[in-house]
Amino acid sequence: MTDEEKLRRIYTAASELFIQPGYHETQMQMIAQRANVAVGTLYRLFSGKTALLDYVFLTTLPAVTDLPHAIYPIQPADPRELVRRTQAAYADWNHQLANQQATTFDQLLTTLFSAFKRYGRYFLILEHNPTVNPALTALYRQQRQELYQRVGSFLHQHQPTLVDSQRNGVVVVDLVFWWCVHKHYDSFETEMARSDDEQMLGVVQAMLRRSYQ
Repeated sequence: MTDEEKLRRIYTAASELFIQPGYHETQMQMIAQRANVAVGTLYRLFSGKTALLDYVFLTTLPAVTDLPHAIYPIQPADPRELVRRTQAAYADWNHQLANQQATTFDQLLTTLFSAFKRYGRYFLILEHNPTVNPALTALYRQQRQELYQRVGSFLHQHQPTLVDSQRNGVVVVDLVFWWCVHKHYDSFETEMARSDDEQMLGVVQAMLRRSYQ
């Protein structure tokens, strides 16, 4: 198995365990076991759990082309770089939403579903472990409020007779987040949720279209 394949397995295992049972409760041995790699391999690739958490965050964000090749063991990230890249990712997401203010609700849903599928684990790690990186947690809270406002404004623009469009925006965002992320990673029915993931997301999208188009 190549190091790249090991990193993919470790990323998946660590991100899931950092959600449940949580970052502080997760031991490196637990990550190695779920990723099916040796504990020694895990420490060859990462200097420790902090470095692994930062790696999960950075891997979730859009790739930066000028990053140097990884030097093992991977060390904790520069906190300023982690914040900067997170801010850039959120700005790009908000730009996509802003460009869709004059388009269709279906396109808005597509953007929301795509973004939550990509960033969902990142968000859940912060929700379950808000103190592991207070700066990222604060940015995430700001981004959720931004999403509520933007989706609410979209609904008000396209359905001016809708009562309390801002609260409807909260419902849309939270419903998409639940079915994209919480149900998949943070439910006692996770295995069942994963077995028919796309079918259930299709049902949710169809329901939202009927309600708001």
